[in-house]
Amino acid sequence: MVLRELLYLAHNMKSFTKKQTFFQSGQTLIETLVAIFILVMGIVAALGLAIYALNASSNVTKQIIAIGLTREGVEAVKNMRDTNWLKLSLDTDCYEYVSGSNTAKCYKNWLDNGGNWNNNGNDRGYRMDPGGVPTSYRLGLDNSSSNKIWTLNSAGSNWGLDNGLAISNSSFQGLYVPNTSQPNGTSEFYRKITLTKQNSTGPYRDNLERLLVTTQVWWTDKKCPRSVDWPGLGKCSIQLQTYLTNWKNY
Repeated sequence: MVLRELLYLAHNMKSFTKKQTFFQSGQTLIETLVAIFILVMGIVAALGLAIYALNASSNVTKQIIAIGLTREGVEAVKNMRDTNWLKLSLDTDCYEYVSGSNTAKCYKNWLDNGGNWNNNGNDRGYRMDPGGVPTSYRLGLDNSSSNKIWTLNSAGSNWGLDNGLAISNSSFQGLYVPNTSQPNGTSEFYRKITLTKQNSTGPYRDNLERLLVTTQVWWTDKKCPRSVDWPGLGKCSIQLQTYLTNWKNY
């Protein structure tokens, strides 16, 4: 009797061991699948993060270039104003605040000193007076052997920029210059400069005229389709405005 029970108990223990071994094999397979799933998810997340970082880096680079292009446009116009001051003769019949008479000295023609800069030896400054209507301009470069200066040419289209590819003089390689033959240029950037003259009224108008300079730069990107004209402020565009005044009077 005791022997029979011992044999029965041994048989049951053998069956339990086989079932336990079978169950353990199943758990190992599930654990392997879970591990593979976690590994795949980690790789996918890492790749997604790398792609996002690459796109963000590219966009930041374009933003930095665009900020530089807008500042360059404003500084170029400011330098043209200063050049006109250097080439002008002082007018002596400007409004004088203390006495209320027209005896002060100032530069009345600070926005238009007789014509555009050229190479004929008779240059008198830059023509920057848009009159009463806002006027759009392309900022270019004079790459002649005698003068290497900015040029401001009125235009209504073709704001695309070349990255120095159309400039024969090696000293201008790498600069962004306008492409007048096609609206898109050869780079991903566009620049448009708008000048608006704001006249003052009254006897002191010679001193208080001011010029609103608006520089707009936009570019193409993955989510920003190419636009041949200013698309408005958005993810791939930047605008900088400043006022230039005739402060150099005394």
